Parts: sequence; C-alpha cells; structure tokens
Amino acid sequence: MKTIPFPVFQVVGYKNAGKTTLMEKLIHYFANTGIQVGTLKHHGHNSPLKTVTGTDGFKHSQAGSKVAVVKGTNQLKIMVNDTGIGELKQLIHLYTYFDIDLLLVEGFKHANYPKVVLLNNENEMHLLKELTHIIAVGVRDEKLVDQLDYFTFSVSQVDKIIEELASIIINKKI
Repeated sequence: MKTIPFPVFQVVGYKNAGKTTLMEKLIHYFANTGIQVGTLKHHGHNSPLKTVTGTDGFKHSQAGSKVAVVKGTNQLKIMVNDTGIGELKQLIHLYTYFDIDLLLVEGFKHANYPKVVLLNNENEMHLLKELTHIIAVGVRDEKLVDQLDYFTFSVSQVDKIIEELASIIINKKI
C-alpha cells in the first residue's frame, strides 16, 4: 500500500455531540486558508446509505457493478458494492489518489489517529479512558471545560477556538 502523504485527524463522539457541525467548521476554516481537505464519514447505522435512485450510476450499482464511478464537471462519485472494503486503513489509502493536504475523519472512534472527542455530558467521560490519541475535547456541559487535562472547549463556542484547534490539528502528528 502507498504511504499516507497527509495527516489524518478524527472527530468522534456519540450521537448528537456536534461531530458534523465541528467537521463543517473545520472544513470551512481549512478551505479558506488554502488547505485541501478530504473527509470520510463513518455511517454507524445499519440502514443503507442514501443514494439518488434512478440515476445512471445508481442503475449500474443496482445491476451488480462492484464499483460504479460517475464523473462530471469537477465532481466524481464512487459507489462500491463490496463488504470487504470497510477497514479504515483501506479507505484512507483511497485518498492517496487525490491531491489533499489533510484527511478529516468523522467517527471510527477506536482508530489510532489524533482525535478530538466530543462529549454531550459527564456520563460520556468514560470515552476519555477508552480512546487513544486524544488531543482535544469538546463539551456541551460547560462545567467540564476546566476539569479536563486536554485542550478543552465548549462546542457552543467553536467559532472562538476554531483557529487554535485548526493549528493543533495541523501541527499534531503521530
């Protein structure tokens, strides 16, 4: 497999912790500073992924194509029907074919990449003992901000710390 030429950084937490909101803010920040970002989202539900039914790519996929690719102006959509491609390391290697400077991963809690953990409340603090490579923690309960030994921020105040968090992400490598 190819060497990964970019840093990988995760945003993890339980449902409704603010993962997607933080991802959007990070993507926007990095894009505005000239950093080419790739993203990968873990779909942790057993429901099928949303696709546009009736499109040609969908029809190819439904007909049995293992890999269906649709190329448009400035876009590429890849649909893969293969239960063997699901390991995070395999998926990350897919991104080596694209010109990115950073890969942001939403989810895959137990992977060993630098990560920010988002907590809804004190009951979820056990995640901090279960996960590895934590470099920051975002909390909904602001009472927790001063209780942790990590760079900790209130998720309601992300706009105020986004530059500092982005700097931590860019400078942190394992």
